[in-house]
Amino acid sequence: MPYLNNAENEKSSLPVDLYHLHTPVEEYDLNCVMPLRTLESNGVRLEPFIPSLHAEHAFSLLQQEPENIIFRYLPYGPFSTLAEFLTWFETRIRSDKQSCLFLITDLSRPYDAEKPLSRVAGWIGVINISIVDLVGEVGHVTVLKRAWRTHINTHASSLLIKYLLSPRPEGLAFRRVSWLAHWQNENSNKAAERLGFRLEGNLRCVKLLRQDKEGDTIDSKNGLGRTEEGKSRNTNVWSITWKDWEEEGKSEKIEELLAREVKENPAWD
Repeated sequence: MPYLNNAENEKSSLPVDLYHLHTPVEEYDLNCVMPLRTLESNGVRLEPFIPSLHAEHAFSLLQQEPENIIFRYLPYGPFSTLAEFLTWFETRIRSDKQSCLFLITDLSRPYDAEKPLSRVAGWIGVINISIVDLVGEVGHVTVLKRAWRTHINTHASSLLIKYLLSPRPEGLAFRRVSWLAHWQNENSNKAAERLGFRLEGNLRCVKLLRQDKEGDTIDSKNGLGRTEEGKSRNTNVWSITWKDWEEEGKSEKIEELLAREVKENPAWD
């Protein structure tokens, strides 16, 4: 007998009204199961990403980046139009209640009232959130090239880790925070280690990637794995648990990273 199955594949673009480019901040629904607020250190500020405030500027920054630098190890991007970027954000972030995204502002730079977004250094998110299981994953880490090898990634990641694992009411008292890195992405794996994550293992063939992405080529002689669909990504799984945080000194390590001297980045000039 035939079975009813009306599931649709993800659409490449959405109706313009779903981009929320003109939705007032007070009417915009972040739609996340996790409580969201602005987080700040002496080096960065993280604030929830809101299309009407941030999307156009964020997309313009991506257009200025060297080709394929930002998205080399990510399963998506680069985005050729603002509509593509907004579609990705709406379908992968806002419509997924287990995900959220934060804009990263570099506080080492002087504020310019005429260009309030001139200090944006990238964005970072929390994905695969479960309020039931008290877990989350630091993801969608996107730091502009001019902010590499500065305090930006360390401070932004540390603020999220601290918020997720710290006891209430300062934090959410999660039991586990994950960091999943492309097995070839040396910078991401080194960052995880520097932040105090523990390597748990490697997941093989866990994501399908386009042919233009970094990954393993499927070379089955029998047509297994559907070679024509693209490459495979193997993923290193890193984690920090509540026990690491409370008993293994991980909370102190994060505080030390956040306390380090922040220097103004000359690459912005």
